Amino acid sequence: MTCNNQRRANPRGAKRRMSGQSTVEFIIAAPVILFLILSTIQLVLLYRAKATLDFATLEAARAGAVNGAKMSEIKQELAMGLTPLFATEASIGGITKARIKAELEVENPIYTNVDIISPTRAMVNEHRERQYNGRFALPNDNLAFRSARVGRTGVNVQDANILKIKVTYHYPLIVPFVGLVIKGASKYIKPSGPFDKVTLRPEPLGRHDRLAIESYAIVRMQSPIYTGTLR
Repeated sequence: MTCNNQRRANPRGAKRRMSGQSTVEFIIAAPVILFLILSTIQLVLLYRAKATLDFATLEAARAGAVNGAKMSEIKQELAMGLTPLFATEASIGGITKARIKAELEVENPIYTNVDIISPTRAMVNEHRERQYNGRFALPNDNLAFRSARVGRTGVNVQDANILKIKVTYHYPLIVPFVGLVIKGASKYIKPSGPFDKVTLRPEPLGRHDRLAIESYAIVRMQSPIYTGTLR
């Protein structure tokens, strides 16, 4: 009876025990919650980058379609489409800086790779014709009335006029700790998860690892492709 009365009369000890238990639970749960928040931020940034890259790739393919699949025109339009990823100021100066940064990223093969999957050089050479200026090119006029004969390359002149490009952009993982977990460099999480085969590329200055994001676009050519244009 006396013991029960002492417990009732001393509630401070119970409060201390509850407070200590809450502190331990918070210490255990806080890192997990923080990591989930950081992961969500990084995934949102990756989604934004993928959506921007898809739009930029489509615009780049359109530029190639009307400019004879010239790589310079494709990269120029790609840089224009990627500019929003680097814009941090709502001003002319900020947009100009973002455009310059996008052009540097696109021209750097460490960060960006642009490949013309179709047509190939063999397709252009197989179906080429002499143009009005005397140069040979893959013809783009009157395709509906041309022969649909399939050549050695396995396509006819109509299918050879379909431009397909692939853009691989290595996006920086700027959120702290998340990039380490994705590449398996964390001491606390072993590299045995779904990100084992993810392509990561380190920055030259070692600031952030970069995750490879791919995008494809297919459009119909609107201009002839001259021989020697494709690599």
